[in-house]
Amino acid sequence: MIDRVPVAPARPGPLRLLAVYRSAGSLLRELSHALSQGQTLLKSDSGLPPGTRLVLVMAAEPLSAPIEVQGVVTACRPHGRKMAMTLRYDFDPEPHRSRLREAMAELRRETRRPRREPRVPLALRTDAAALLRGLSATVSDASRAGARLQLVGRSLPAVASGDRLVMTLAGSRPGSRRPARLVLEAMWAGEQHRYGRERRQEVGGRFVGVSAALKRRILAILSFDDARPALRLVRIQRTVLRPDSLKRGK
Repeated sequence: MIDRVPVAPARPGPLRLLAVYRSAGSLLRELSHALSQGQTLLKSDSGLPPGTRLVLVMAAEPLSAPIEVQGVVTACRPHGRKMAMTLRYDFDPEPHRSRLREAMAELRRETRRPRREPRVPLALRTDAAALLRGLSATVSDASRAGARLQLVGRSLPAVASGDRLVMTLAGSRPGSRRPARLVLEAMWAGEQHRYGRERRQEVGGRFVGVSAALKRRILAILSFDDARPALRLVRIQRTVLRPDSLKRGK
């Protein structure tokens, strides 16, 4: 959800909404969230009727110019003292290549050793219903080497370092829509935290056995060429310890 104030257009055309972010990473995460969800919620002092076309102008200090996303209002309702509008977005990355490269360059400058690959902040929904009823997952950041997932549900599957999270990845572009197997080997699993009735846990890992074609799909996501891939978490392959390791308490 974003909380921004509409900017009156200087000339007839779509309404322009200015959103200023503190960092390139926070801008990319909001861009990923808006595009992967297909819509977002905006709160403003005044509402707009459904069907109103607008442009979300996303600015951050490291970028030489804003990134613009086309959108349309699909719903509007009161929310406390403000109005809550549901916006559907459409994004063409081609006119914004230079700004996206600037954002990636800033992420590389912020990357600290021992990590060699910058993690791109994302918000990609991942279907996890095959594991547990009511379980949801989100890819919160990724690089060419690996990714971080957040698991959310009333109950969570057990995940430990060394386990392999088996997913399928289908692109949204022609030639990439057939699901491909993507395996993330867990390098760490955070503690489970309770928020109301839900539990949350983060898991970070590295991709294993990635083919050249799958690497191209991952790069398309990281460059926002493919902002709406279909990800499914289908099973978790447990680490099997050898009997001699168990005797030594490993």
